[in-house]
Parts: sequence; structure tokens; C-alpha cells
Amino acid sequence: MSDAAPLLDRLDTTVCVVTTAEEGRPAGCIVTYVTAASITAARPRLVVLTSHQNLTHELVERSGVLAVHPVAREQGHWVRHFGLQSGRDVDKFADLEWEPGETGAPILDAAAGYLEGRVLASLDCGDHTARLVEPLRAVLRDAAAVPLRASEVYASGVEDARSPSLFPWR
Repeated sequence: MSDAAPLLDRLDTTVCVVTTAEEGRPAGCIVTYVTAASITAARPRLVVLTSHQNLTHELVERSGVLAVHPVAREQGHWVRHFGLQSGRDVDKFADLEWEPGETGAPILDAAAGYLEGRVLASLDCGDHTARLVEPLRAVLRDAAAVPLRASEVYASGVEDARSPSLFPWR
């Protein structure tokens, strides 16, 4: 449905690094499909979509845990680091300071904050899988950090050579 593109372009989200680990192997990728899925503080939920192309997707599938780190504007270099190279080819964590969280998912020391949780349910959405996440721990380290928006990344011209467009509906 090509008529949807102008509207979908306006559904802006915060760029996040999603991390996980399975049997001691860490993985991380950039995601732009993240949203709160509950309005009650007594039962918070989050929906996170991961691309089927990513190693992170495979390890979240097996481990059932993940951590979401919103990317601050000054951390734009994380888009290339976590988004334009594969964890199958490089160790994305080799030069970063991090520690395993409660679930074993890597927690990035330089992140403005993070939410760590377990996957309650998954839904195959074609080229991505939506994951309903129950937060186990959430930490906001820098309330003044300005989140990097997906529209800012797309406007900067960052392109992934693996796909013809960052907007799959175009």
C-alpha cells in the first residue's frame, strides 16, 4: 500500500541499541521499532521489533532476554557500530565498556539508560519479530540526554548496503 508511506514517515521513534546474550555470546543491534505497550505502572510492558537478518534476533529468540538502550544524539556513532556491521563478522563489544545485567544481556556503560527484561511473547511480522517484554530492571542515568530520533538517522543519509531502503514500504 504505497499510500501509507507519507503517514508512516511521521511515526518517529527513538533509536535504541538492543543487546542480548546466549551461552556467554553477546550480541547487539540498532532498532527503531520500540514502544511502550502498557499504560499502567503496576504492569509495564514494552514491544521491541528485531530484524530476522540480525544475530541479535537469533540470540533473543534462544535466550528470551534483552536490554534496550535509548541512543542519545551524541552517541550517533552507535548507529554505524551496532547497525551497519554484523555480529557474525565482528565482536561489537570488544572496544566497549559493558557488564552483564541481571539476565546476562550486556548493559552498555555509556548508555543514558537501559531497560532489561524478559520476552513474554513473540509475533512474526514478516521481516521482523515483535517481542512483548516484561521489564525486570530500568535505569535512567542521564535525564538530560536528548534521544536520537529515527527520522534524524534517516535524514542523515545513513544507508545499509544490505537493503535498498531503510523504509521497507518505499
